[in-house]
Amino acid sequence: MDFGKAFTFMFDDPDWVRKLGIGVVVGLVAALLSPILIGLVPAIMILGYCLDVLRNVHNGREFPLPEWEDWSGFLGRGFKLVVAFLVWCIPLFLILIPIGIGAALADGQNGGGAGAAFGTLFILCSSCLLVLWGLFLVLISPAIYIRLAVTDRLGAAFEIGTLWALTRDNLGNIIVAILLTIVAAIIASIAGSLGFILLFIGALVTIPAATLWQYLVQAHLYGQIGRTSVTPVE
Repeated sequence: MDFGKAFTFMFDDPDWVRKLGIGVVVGLVAALLSPILIGLVPAIMILGYCLDVLRNVHNGREFPLPEWEDWSGFLGRGFKLVVAFLVWCIPLFLILIPIGIGAALADGQNGGGAGAAFGTLFILCSSCLLVLWGLFLVLISPAIYIRLAVTDRLGAAFEIGTLWALTRDNLGNIIVAILLTIVAAIIASIAGSLGFILLFIGALVTIPAATLWQYLVQAHLYGQIGRTSVTPVE
């Protein structure tokens, strides 16, 4: 895998200024409309756009940035991604219930007695489950992205056997990709905040631009995993 390529590939496209420019405008609209529900629409479109980038990288296209033409397709694919991760996060919310029960038991005993000890044990066990599921979800996330992008089927995000095989057989690359995605997020945060130096107006450009770049880096990394995987993606 060419990990460094993920950070710069978008600038290799002969038409990168226009394509990224449109993406920045979409991101800006999403940010400005975020206080109301309709702001989710452009945000979800960006997710769908990045899934198309992932698929193009997986398919070996020289210039993976797609044209901003299939707006309904971007929205539909982005919506599938959001739904998939909401479903995968349900166990996290369910685990929070026993944590709340344990906290109530511990608090009800004023820090003493068998009830408090049981409540504390309940919290510890539930917290361990929370951490384990969170780690599992982080590791399997690239496979979810890849399967959704390549197959364009929501059901592909829940085929646990295929997802686990894809994760297991590419674990080293997945860990590196996750770490590099975190690095990209840190760089994007720093770059986005630089806009405030140019007054607030500058941040209106730097923040959506840095965020889009971060998503594109992630998409390219995951696309490379799918392309080089020994486990069939489709």
